[in-house]
Amino acid sequence: MSDPNAIITEYRNLLVRTEQASESEFDKGVLALSGGALGLSFAFTKDIIGTAHIIHSIYLLLAWTAWTASSISVLMSFFTSQRACRTAIRQLDAAGKVPPRPGGWLDYGTEVLNIAGLVLFVVGLIMMVIFLSHNLNLK
Repeated sequence: MSDPNAIITEYRNLLVRTEQASESEFDKGVLALSGGALGLSFAFTKDIIGTAHIIHSIYLLLAWTAWTASSISVLMSFFTSQRACRTAIRQLDAAGKVPPRPGGWLDYGTEVLNIAGLVLFVVGLIMMVIFLSHNLNLK
Protein backbone atom coordinates (compact mmCIF):
# COMPACT_ATOMS: atom_id res chain seq x y z
CA MET A 1 0.00 0.00 0.00
CA SER A 2 1.30 3.47 -0.88
CA ASP A 3 2.29 5.95 1.78
CA PRO A 4 -0.29 8.81 1.83
CA ASN A 5 2.44 11.33 2.72
CA ALA A 6 4.51 10.23 -0.28
CA ILE A 7 1.50 10.64 -2.56
CA ILE A 8 0.83 14.12 -1.19
CA THR A 9 4.50 15.08 -1.56
CA GLU A 10 4.59 13.78 -5.13
CA TYR A 11 1.37 15.63 -5.96
CA ARG A 12 2.73 18.84 -4.41
CA ASN A 13 5.93 18.53 -6.44
CA LEU A 14 3.84 18.10 -9.58
CA LEU A 15 1.89 21.26 -8.74
CA VAL A 16 5.12 23.21 -8.19
CA ARG A 17 6.56 22.06 -11.53
CA THR A 18 3.30 22.86 -13.30
CA GLU A 19 3.17 26.32 -11.75
CA GLN A 20 6.77 27.04 -12.78
CA ALA A 21 6.14 25.92 -16.34
CA SER A 22 2.93 27.94 -16.50
CA GLU A 23 4.67 31.07 -15.19
CA SER A 24 7.44 30.68 -17.73
CA GLU A 25 4.95 30.30 -20.59
CA PHE A 26 2.96 33.27 -19.31
CA ASP A 27 6.10 35.44 -19.27
CA LYS A 28 7.04 34.35 -22.78
CA GLY A 29 3.51 35.02 -24.02
CA VAL A 30 3.29 38.52 -22.56
CA LEU A 31 6.76 39.36 -23.87
CA ALA A 32 5.90 38.11 -27.36
CA LEU A 33 2.57 39.93 -27.40
CA SER A 34 4.01 43.21 -26.12
CA GLY A 35 6.94 43.13 -28.52
CA GLY A 36 4.73 42.11 -31.41
CA ALA A 37 2.14 44.79 -30.65
CA LEU A 38 4.86 47.40 -30.46
CA GLY A 39 6.36 46.40 -33.81
CA LEU A 40 3.00 45.98 -35.50
CA SER A 41 1.81 49.36 -34.28
CA PHE A 42 4.91 51.06 -35.74
CA ALA A 43 4.27 49.51 -39.14
CA PHE A 44 0.52 50.09 -38.97
CA THR A 45 0.90 53.75 -38.04
CA LYS A 46 3.45 54.39 -40.78
CA ASP A 47 1.72 52.47 -43.58
CA ILE A 48 -2.00 52.83 -42.83
CA ILE A 49 -2.42 56.13 -41.00
CA GLY A 50 0.65 58.03 -42.20
CA THR A 51 2.24 60.87 -40.27
CA ALA A 52 0.26 63.70 -41.88
CA HIS A 53 -3.09 62.59 -40.48
CA ILE A 54 -2.25 61.60 -36.91
CA ILE A 55 -4.45 63.15 -34.22
CA HIS A 56 -4.37 62.51 -30.48
CA SER A 57 -0.88 61.05 -30.82
CA ILE A 58 -0.56 60.96 -27.03
CA TYR A 59 -2.56 57.71 -27.05
CA LEU A 60 -0.10 56.15 -29.48
CA LEU A 61 2.81 57.30 -27.33
CA LEU A 62 1.10 55.89 -24.23
CA ALA A 63 0.51 52.55 -25.98
CA TRP A 64 4.16 52.35 -27.03
CA THR A 65 5.28 53.32 -23.53
CA ALA A 66 3.02 50.72 -21.91
CA TRP A 67 4.17 47.94 -24.25
CA THR A 68 7.82 48.86 -23.73
CA ALA A 69 7.32 48.90 -19.96
CA SER A 70 5.48 45.57 -20.19
CA SER A 71 8.41 43.99 -22.03
CA ILE A 72 10.87 45.41 -19.51
CA SER A 73 8.75 44.09 -16.62
CA VAL A 74 8.72 40.59 -18.07
CA LEU A 75 12.45 40.63 -18.75
CA MET A 76 13.07 41.81 -15.19
CA SER A 77 10.81 39.04 -13.89
CA PHE A 78 12.98 36.44 -15.68
CA PHE A 79 15.97 37.83 -13.79
CA THR A 80 14.26 38.07 -10.39
CA SER A 81 12.81 34.58 -10.80
CA GLN A 82 16.26 33.12 -11.42
CA ARG A 83 17.69 35.03 -8.44
CA ALA A 84 14.76 33.91 -6.24
CA CYS A 85 15.51 30.27 -7.08
CA ARG A 86 19.17 30.73 -6.17
CA THR A 87 18.18 32.45 -2.92
CA ALA A 88 15.71 29.66 -2.08
CA ILE A 89 18.45 27.06 -2.63
CA ARG A 90 20.79 28.98 -0.30
CA GLN A 91 18.00 29.32 2.30
CA LEU A 92 17.26 25.60 2.11
CA ASP A 93 20.94 24.67 2.37
CA ALA A 94 21.47 26.99 5.36
CA ALA A 95 18.36 26.09 7.35
CA GLY A 96 17.86 22.49 6.25
CA LYS A 97 14.16 23.17 5.80
CA VAL A 98 11.90 25.11 3.48
CA PRO A 99 11.68 28.74 4.63
CA PRO A 100 8.30 30.50 4.99
CA ARG A 101 8.81 32.41 1.71
CA PRO A 102 11.44 30.66 -0.43
CA GLY A 103 13.33 33.25 -2.43
CA GLY A 104 12.29 36.08 -0.12
CA TRP A 105 11.59 39.48 -1.62
CA LEU A 106 12.85 38.34 -5.01
CA ASP A 107 9.98 35.87 -5.24
CA TYR A 108 7.53 38.61 -4.31
CA GLY A 109 9.18 40.95 -6.85
CA THR A 110 8.75 38.35 -9.57
CA GLU A 111 5.01 38.16 -8.85
CA VAL A 112 4.68 41.95 -8.95
CA LEU A 113 6.62 42.19 -12.21
CA ASN A 114 4.48 39.46 -13.82
CA ILE A 115 1.29 41.28 -12.87
CA ALA A 116 2.75 44.60 -14.03
CA GLY A 117 3.68 43.06 -17.38
CA LEU A 118 0.12 41.88 -17.95
CA VAL A 119 -1.50 45.11 -16.78
CA LEU A 120 0.83 47.24 -18.91
CA PHE A 121 0.11 45.08 -21.95
CA VAL A 122 -3.64 45.59 -21.48
CA VAL A 123 -3.16 49.33 -20.92
CA GLY A 124 -1.21 49.47 -24.18
CA LEU A 125 -4.06 47.73 -25.98
CA ILE A 126 -6.60 50.16 -24.57
CA MET A 127 -4.48 53.16 -25.55
CA MET A 128 -4.04 51.79 -29.06
CA VAL A 129 -7.78 51.22 -29.45
CA ILE A 130 -8.45 54.80 -28.35
CA PHE A 131 -5.79 56.08 -30.75
CA LEU A 132 -7.25 54.06 -33.61
CA SER A 133 -10.77 55.20 -32.84
CA HIS A 134 -9.64 58.80 -33.28
CA ASN A 135 -7.53 58.18 -36.36
CA LEU A 136 -9.69 55.73 -38.27
CA ASN A 137 -13.01 57.41 -37.48
CA LEU A 138 -14.39 54.32 -35.72
CA LYS A 139 -16.36 56.32 -33.18
